[in-house]
Amino acid sequence: MPKLVKAPSTALSVAPAVLVTAGTMESSDITTLAWVGTLCSKPPMIGIGVRPERWLHHFIVEGGAFVVNVADVAHARELDLCGMVSGKDTDKWKLSALTREQGTATAVPLVAECPLNIECVVRQTLHLGSHDLFIGEVVAVHMDERAQKGGHTLDPVCFVGGQYWKLGDLIGSMGFSRK
Repeated sequence: MPKLVKAPSTALSVAPAVLVTAGTMESSDITTLAWVGTLCSKPPMIGIGVRPERWLHHFIVEGGAFVVNVADVAHARELDLCGMVSGKDTDKWKLSALTREQGTATAVPLVAECPLNIECVVRQTLHLGSHDLFIGEVVAVHMDERAQKGGHTLDPVCFVGGQYWKLGDLIGSMGFSRK
């Protein structure tokens, strides 16, 4: 089947939708990001793409840390809401009714309602164009019972072409093609 060739774009459109926090318990921001991914396993590193004009960007630069909070489908409304308003003008914690919880390795608050929280310290920043890539070394991971049982029990939210989706059926485990 012939393929259509298009102009360069962010065609890799399936991404986790997460809540990222930065700042302190007293002054922080929470926003929704989909430009998020694992970059390295030893040491564990996560990259997040943030536009410089986002209020969250200011807190990451100032504090040198961020937390990736993996929300579940039950909190999809709050996830969307935190990406639709600016933290400069709105207290998104209050608006979303999400709860700040103190992390253990950084000053950055975790989102208590999220089953998985990943505390990161910024190790490098790359200015790429519309976004800055913050490369964060994972310094602590907080998991509730669902996260401890494995990722499939988290019921995470995926962002695909401007829409939120939940994961579907298991099709195999790593290495199933070699059995």
